[in-house]
Amino acid sequence: MMKIVTRLALLLLVFVISAGCTASNSANDLVKIKAESAPINEGAFLADSMHQDLDGDGELEQIRMYIDPAPVEDQSKPGQYLWNERHHWQLVVKRGDDTYFLYNNYLSGKLKFWIENRGSHKAIVLLEEGKGLRMDSFTLNSAKVFERRMDYNQYDSVLVKSSTTFK
Repeated sequence: MMKIVTRLALLLLVFVISAGCTASNSANDLVKIKAESAPINEGAFLADSMHQDLDGDGELEQIRMYIDPAPVEDQSKPGQYLWNERHHWQLVVKRGDDTYFLYNNYLSGKLKFWIENRGSHKAIVLLEEGKGLRMDSFTLNSAKVFERRMDYNQYDSVLVKSSTTFK
């Protein structure tokens, strides 16, 4: 009887774990991001800023990436930066009075983003280099809501080479 209970418990555990794994972090998952009124960490280091018309309406959206605390350039190796264990990263899009937080999290690693043409719209592609690699793309739909799709997810990978500005 004890063996049956143990086997059922193990079977239930495997089922719960596999159900959780298939339900999250799928490339088909679509997350909608609405405008919100959270504070922007404007006192942080402004790592990147650009203006793009993301939805093809003729209006430019402002895209900014903040890092707190700021990485410090290594005086003994110019062009190389010293990083803390974790930094607070924000990737923020401002559209008129609306503010969208595409990324607002702590990360032991780095972020990089770029803009890609996707037909009549453009997408913000965000690469997260931390304990693994994750790449998401964000598009602004006709309802003025960002849609996030995961394009790639590989955890526990080893980063061989990075093309980021901060090395």
